[in-house]
Amino acid sequence: MQQYDVLIIGGGPTGLSTGISVAKAGLNAVIVEEHPKIGHPLACGEGLSIDKMRTVENMPKYNSEETYDDFIINRKNYLIERILSTQRFFFGTSGVATSQLETVTINRPLFDHLMAKEAQKNGVDLSLQSRVNEVKRDGNSVIVKTTSQTYRANLVIGCDGPSAHSVKMIGLKGPSEYVQGVEFNIKGILTDALDFYFDFNRFPKMHYGWVFPKKSSTNIGIVVDPASNPNTILKKFMNLHFNDVKEEDIIQRIAGIIPASGPIPNLCTDNYMVAGDAAGLTNSIFYGGIAIGIHSGWLAAQTAIEACKSKNFSKKKLLEYEYKCRMMPYADPIIQKAHQILYSDFTANDLENFGSLIDGWDITRMNIWKKLLLSFKALSKPSMIKKFWNARIIAYGFSKSRDWGF
Repeated sequence: MQQYDVLIIGGGPTGLSTGISVAKAGLNAVIVEEHPKIGHPLACGEGLSIDKMRTVENMPKYNSEETYDDFIINRKNYLIERILSTQRFFFGTSGVATSQLETVTINRPLFDHLMAKEAQKNGVDLSLQSRVNEVKRDGNSVIVKTTSQTYRANLVIGCDGPSAHSVKMIGLKGPSEYVQGVEFNIKGILTDALDFYFDFNRFPKMHYGWVFPKKSSTNIGIVVDPASNPNTILKKFMNLHFNDVKEEDIIQRIAGIIPASGPIPNLCTDNYMVAGDAAGLTNSIFYGGIAIGIHSGWLAAQTAIEACKSKNFSKKKLLEYEYKCRMMPYADPIIQKAHQILYSDFTANDLENFGSLIDGWDITRMNIWKKLLLSFKALSKPSMIKKFWNARIIAYGFSKSRDWGF
């Protein structure tokens, strides 16, 4: 049985970020990943803000000399596929709002591969095709049984994605609500911005659709209720907005579940912490999770380093991570409140009215004057009088979550 200071479950960006940080601090760490290849299967819209690429610890880079202005777009293996400065938000047929946020679309498999190389360069062991079958405490350590072997670790960090298997194995409550994301990668460039479509009238089961341009292709996807028929809805959405796309233009089909219930009740217990999707740490308006996962993995690693130094792996010690995580903007309860109102409480007509209220607005900054103006505009619409506070919460949730949304 191999012994480690830290065992990380999951080889996605969250787990790789955690591994990079604990290894740099000199801890003996292993990442166990159930799939045979890092970066696969792909389940991602592949959009990120440049600010997060630059500022979040452990984001992949080719080397320290390169800048984001000439960031390998002309290379054969390119990490950044397209640089964009505008996001558009379409609300049915009633309005279009914008946001001026510098963003990129990325090559996600290469993104994960670069993170894995960085983790291994710093000494992390990486065990592929290692599905975790059991996680149990044994004294002041944890035994993890996988399909390949059994490990003992002082501390386990669950980064195993939306399924959150390790969360349930250790006895915590995982995410309680999920949505289904499905996406086609299509030949050709179909837009010049990151586009988001909110259209409850024509697509009552759809939360929103997205259209993200890449270097020579476009990602077209939707988020829907799990009980719906996502492929049928996606084709209908695509035919409505891009009716000249043919079946043979589809390069790849991508699908995955996404936690939608916000941060889980407990992010740690004795000898265990959980980060990223497994912790419900996704942006529940835009359902983005890459930057949040990488950052929450980094936060978990900082607490893991301190716990290993003090040889204290109690829940009381690990709560330092939970406290810091819940103080981050991406864990702000207002985002989950906006999610509830937008996707559960608002009717199709409410959404159309909301779109008309912010039509033409740049929601990059929702300052006090814009909030007041939104209130006055809402009060001028009889159908929105009872819901103008909800409209304000959604608008505030949009502005609050935009930096971490994709």
